[in-house]
Amino acid sequence: MTQHVLSPRQLSSYRQFGFLKLEGFFDAGTAASLEAEVTAQLASAYDLPTEIPDVVTGSMGYYLPLMGEGSATSRRLVAGPRLVELGEALLDGPVMPKPAKGMLYNDASPWHRDAADPALRAVKMITYFSPLTADSGALQVIPGSHRDEFSDQLADYRAAWPAGSPLDEAGEADWWPGTSLDCRPGDLIVFDVRLWHASLFGRLRAQWSVSYVAVPGTEVERRAAHDYIDLFLRAGHEYDAERFPYYDPDWSKTDGPAFAEAMADLGLIRVDGAAAAD
Repeated sequence: MTQHVLSPRQLSSYRQFGFLKLEGFFDAGTAASLEAEVTAQLASAYDLPTEIPDVVTGSMGYYLPLMGEGSATSRRLVAGPRLVELGEALLDGPVMPKPAKGMLYNDASPWHRDAADPALRAVKMITYFSPLTADSGALQVIPGSHRDEFSDQLADYRAAWPAGSPLDEAGEADWWPGTSLDCRPGDLIVFDVRLWHASLFGRLRAQWSVSYVAVPGTEVERRAAHDYIDLFLRAGHEYDAERFPYYDPDWSKTDGPAFAEAMADLGLIRVDGAAAAD
């Protein structure tokens, strides 16, 4: 992989609109390795569907941490300088990861934001393994909706017009002014976790994701960072947690990555080989 340095224009665009699409960020070999890893790990953990569902619920999918054995590519990327430095550039300082996950979506995703806490500073990074457009499940975003006031106004709009189940995909497309981030394998999409986004009309599409959180300073920021990173463990996903650890065991070693100390300070891991209790 070649180093990807963001231009001043890219950084300005990210801060203004809340997202970037980095075309060809991963070379073909890395993209293929990630796809094989996501596919194999999900298939070993779940009885995956092969048919398109009759009813669109807006929530059907399969999720798995990729921080254990069999996830060498994910582990290398998450702790490696390329993604860490990208996160640092976007968040203006040191970061720590919310661990990588592999997902298979067999459904649409209505308009939502991943986080609402204004004390949280975090960026999500995702890549897909097949070409996607607005008609086949490409990520759609509302530019600028990461900004607190606009983001909260959209939350009020969502509350007034909730996404139903079955999901009205045509309504989600017609009544929300989304911008489709059409993509190809190897592209990396990065976005502020408060940005409103959706994925409509797509089925059976695999995704790899990781997030980076700014190392917090205040107590309010510390709580927000802890809760966001730890959220997956509290979401009720059913899988073999021993086989698929959420935190990379290497992070708890004394010669682990630089961000391990900050994660240990938040009580997420312990740098003595044991995971934290909370």
